[in-house]
Amino acid sequence: MRLINGILFVDGQFIRAPLRTESGRIASVGEAEQLPGETVYDCKGHYVLPGFVDIHIHAYGGADCMRGEEDVRRMSRGLLSTGTAAFMPTTMSAGIQETNAALRGIQAVCDAQEAGGAAVLGAHMEAPFLNVSYKGAQRGECLLTPSPEAYEEMTAGTRCVRMMTLAPELPGAIGLIRMLKENGVVTCAAHSGATAEEVHVAADAGLTQITHLFNAQTPLHHRKPGVPGAGLADERLLVQMIADGIHLHPDVLRIAALCKGSRGVALISDSMEAAGLPEGEYDLGGQRVIVKDGAARLESGVLAGSTLVMHRALSNMIRLAHVKPEEAIPMATSTPADSVGATAYGRIKTGAAGIFALMDPEWNFAGAVDTRGKP
Repeated sequence: MRLINGILFVDGQFIRAPLRTESGRIASVGEAEQLPGETVYDCKGHYVLPGFVDIHIHAYGGADCMRGEEDVRRMSRGLLSTGTAAFMPTTMSAGIQETNAALRGIQAVCDAQEAGGAAVLGAHMEAPFLNVSYKGAQRGECLLTPSPEAYEEMTAGTRCVRMMTLAPELPGAIGLIRMLKENGVVTCAAHSGATAEEVHVAADAGLTQITHLFNAQTPLHHRKPGVPGAGLADERLLVQMIADGIHLHPDVLRIAALCKGSRGVALISDSMEAAGLPEGEYDLGGQRVIVKDGAARLESGVLAGSTLVMHRALSNMIRLAHVKPEEAIPMATSTPADSVGATAYGRIKTGAAGIFALMDPEWNFAGAVDTRGKP
C-alpha cells in the first residue's frame, strides 16, 4: 500500500513524503513512484503518526482484561480504531486465582494475536504488591506483601508479564525488583508512600518507571519530594502520565514535560471499561463506578482510572499543556514502545508496523490506517 498527501512524523520532524508498506510493514519512506496495481491511500493533508502505544490500560469499550481472553480481543479490535497500534492489558487487585485467570487470557492473545486488532505486547500487573494507604481504586483486601512465591503463583502457566507496578517501600519489594529485572520485567512505582530516598534505592535495584505520576503516591513537597519528586529528578526513571486534564492540571503536565523531555514521559490511558462509551454507571473490579463529565469515580469520589484514549492524551499535551507536537508525539509512541523493548512500534521507519494514526491540523483525531496483510 502507498500512503500519499500526508505529513509524516519521521525522526522527530515532519516531512511531506509518500510512504509504502508491504505485508503490513513499512517498506520505504519518500519513494515517489507508484507500483503497478498498488493500493493508494490518500491522507488528505493530515499528520501521519506511528500508531500509539499504551502501556497501561485496564479496559476499553465495555471490555475488561480481568474478564479473560475474549475481552482482551474486544479491547484489541476497539483500540485499533482509535489509532492505538499496541497495548499492554493491565490487571488490577484481585485474588491469586482470579489474577492467574486474567493473565492466562492475556497470554492466549499474545500467542495468537487478534487479526485486525492492536497488538498485545504483554501484561502489566498493577497489583497486588501495593501500599493499602495509597490504594486508590484498588481493592485493599487483595493487596499482598511482595514475594517471589506470590508472584510465581499468580503467573503460573504464563510468560506474558512484561511490567509490574508495586510500592517499593514494602518489605520484600527491593528483592522482587531485582528478581523481575533478571527476568526481563519492567518495574514501576505507584500506589506508594515511599520517600524519594526509597525510590532512588529501588532505582538502584532496577526500578525504571513511575506509574501515573502524582496519582496514588506521596505528594511533591519542597522538603519531602516523595515519589513524584524522585521520578522527576532521577534521570533513570521514566514517568507515566494520564493527560486527561482531570488527573493532572495542565501546568503539571507541562512541568513534567519540561523536566523529563520527550524520552522521559510515557502517556498512558489507564482507562476503564467506560472509555469509548457514554457516561453512566460501570464496573471496576466489582466496584460501582460513576462516569460524569469525563471523570470515572467510585461512589466515595476516588478516581477510578480514566475514560481517556491515546489520541486525546496527545491532543491534550499539545493544546492544554502547550507542549510542542515534536516533543509530545514520542510520549505517545516511541517512548512507551522503547520502555518495554517493543522496537517494531512507535516509529515510522523501515520494518516497523504499518499502523498509523491520522491527526488534523488542530490535533483532532482523523482516523486510523492499518495496512497489515494488504499488498
